[in-house]
Amino acid sequence: MSFARNRLVRPFRLALGAGLIGSGVYSIDNRSDGQLVARNFRTFYNGVALAIDYKLNFKPGDTDGKNIDALHERVANRLFDVIEKNGGLYIKMGQVIGTQSAILPPAYQIRARRLFDSAPTVPFETVERVFSEDFDGKHPSDIFEEFDMVPMAAASIAQVHRARLKNGDVVAVKVQKPAIQKQMEWDLGAFRILLKVYEYLFELPLSWSSDYVEEHMRMETDFQNEARNAMKAWDNLQKEPTLKDKVYVPKVYEEYSSKRVLVCEWIDGVKLTDTEKLAKLGLDYKKAMRISVDTFASQIFRSGFVHADPHPGNQLVRHHPKKKNQVQLVLIDHGLYIQESEKFRLEYCQLWEALFMLDVATMTEVCKEWGIHDSNMFASITLQRPFSPDKAVHLQNIEIKDMYKLQSEMKERIKHFLKDQELFPRELIFISRNMNIVRANNKSVGSPINRINLMARWAVEGLSLEKGTWLSWRSILFESTLLLMSLSFWLIRFRESASQLLFQSKKRGLEDVLDDNMKNQMYKRFGIKIDESILEG
Repeated sequence: MSFARNRLVRPFRLALGAGLIGSGVYSIDNRSDGQLVARNFRTFYNGVALAIDYKLNFKPGDTDGKNIDALHERVANRLFDVIEKNGGLYIKMGQVIGTQSAILPPAYQIRARRLFDSAPTVPFETVERVFSEDFDGKHPSDIFEEFDMVPMAAASIAQVHRARLKNGDVVAVKVQKPAIQKQMEWDLGAFRILLKVYEYLFELPLSWSSDYVEEHMRMETDFQNEARNAMKAWDNLQKEPTLKDKVYVPKVYEEYSSKRVLVCEWIDGVKLTDTEKLAKLGLDYKKAMRISVDTFASQIFRSGFVHADPHPGNQLVRHHPKKKNQVQLVLIDHGLYIQESEKFRLEYCQLWEALFMLDVATMTEVCKEWGIHDSNMFASITLQRPFSPDKAVHLQNIEIKDMYKLQSEMKERIKHFLKDQELFPRELIFISRNMNIVRANNKSVGSPINRINLMARWAVEGLSLEKGTWLSWRSILFESTLLLMSLSFWLIRFRESASQLLFQSKKRGLEDVLDDNMKNQMYKRFGIKIDESILEG
């Protein structure tokens, strides 16, 4: 009897002990900044659950598409619930997914948009602690004459306070949330492991880009690196005669900055896409958008030092301080930049030139050099519109029952597309992000700028750094192509203005037309429905 009781009591004691230890660990972890245990448990539990869900339930036989749609919605909700609860770098990783979510099912697209509003703040006591740790026990009041305790803005890894230095300068003080450094290695490790698991389960090339993405995420959390980026971007802009007076980068106060605190000149301006406020201040949003497109195209094709997060909140518009009738664009938030290799920069310029010359041989050669085995697919991704070397692809209807087949075929096409992963230029990850955001910015204000033509011109100017004068039969053909595209651009603007005037229809621009074509092609070729709202940026 005693032996039987002991056999029952011992497991009970072990279970009780484990429960108490687990509760203690959870309690301590829950009160810490990092919450590492809870975050990683949440990540791996849900990561494995959604992988199993897809593996078991994504299968043929769904005649009306409802089961596949329900599966996508279920998995998207689980994934983005984890991202939102974990916060920090998970928000950043989710936003990377968000900028590319146009190729994902609508459930992902809708949830991804919410992440751009997910930015909790930390209390002022936490800000005081960061200053004390980074500046040898100093309080903000030891450095600043005034310091607003309530942040003016907040993002996934930091928040911004307005302050005044003792010399009277008004500054923006960007303070990193202290949990970020504690969470970073764990978060990136979990990200890497899950990519490997999914790569194995779904037989897709996913982890090839992880090292490059991780490297730049680490760099984004180093505010001293951000200060260097801002100064380098400013230096590059000063070398562009057509831009140096139109674009401004706020001054950095290095002496008051650290790895977790960045102090910059405070600039009053209006968000690039806020057309109503711009109009009230007498600022021409079309000129501002033209400067924006030119700026990022010059970075991609000329300097090779590219801002990878050009969303409207990072571009402020103001009157030029010395030329009041001139619009000036102010670039802020320089945490995420990439430096292209010179080899890649020249090849990317050649690719854009070839796209406009319909030079399939050069286009195929560049793609082959990059390990890309589907040059037409890559051309469509690059131009962000359907591309055919000879004629437009005929649109046709698709049966719902073919959805599984098309989405499965897309997996094989992606595997073929990235067959030689080691050759694929990692720069394209963030350049695609840049171009997608710039496209969405232009679209959101009615597509007043012929973005693709402008970028093509900058690509040719990028080649001229090596070629010298670019004048030949190729230049005549190139200019002819641009002229035809310009005519199309203005015909679309005229047609849409007339339609708006006569039928009170919603005004649409060139970016809307390109987006519609892309949506139709994605559905026809891959069975992917693109939610209308995701193309708004």
